[in-house]
Amino acid sequence: MKYRITNNEKGVALVVGTLLLLVATAVGVIALSTSTTNVMISGNQRLSEINFAAADSGVSVSIPVIKNAISERDIVSPYGEITVDVTDTDPSNGIPDFIDELVGELPMNNDTASNEPDLSFLLNNTTVNVDVDYLYRDYAKGTAIEYASGYEGIGKGAGGKGSVEVYYAINSLGIGNVGSETEVCAIYRDK
Repeated sequence: MKYRITNNEKGVALVVGTLLLLVATAVGVIALSTSTTNVMISGNQRLSEINFAAADSGVSVSIPVIKNAISERDIVSPYGEITVDVTDTDPSNGIPDFIDELVGELPMNNDTASNEPDLSFLLNNTTVNVDVDYLYRDYAKGTAIEYASGYEGIGKGAGGKGSVEVYYAINSLGIGNVGSETEVCAIYRDK
């Protein structure tokens, strides 16, 4: 009787088939989980690239605004859709603090790209906030004034065009969907 039970192979195919089906299900679940993770990573990468491009455009857009604000002592956006922070003005002359900050008459304030930005605009459903801060001014490299020499002709002294360089910190923040943010920081030199 014992010998007969050990040689009985009825139901083995059912057990082996069930085990193979269980292994195939586990492999399918792992593959599905991996592909979902890859889709999420790709989506996050896309959001990061969109926000980076928007933040980088904030740096490019702020340069003509800086140049115009310094030369005209007025804030006129060359791009139309840009909102410039003009809420704070100097009561003595009515000039926005943003301009006073750009020309170095005010110390660097506590505004940031995420809190009270100087410039703000919308670019393809991505909000771009830009903070511009005056850093310092210095004599242009290679000019006569840098080497403490005397006046040596037109354009050589400190009074000539391009003899003083002004440096600005530009922090641009791209804020996209689902709270994604990317910040670009740049140093701009104006002659």
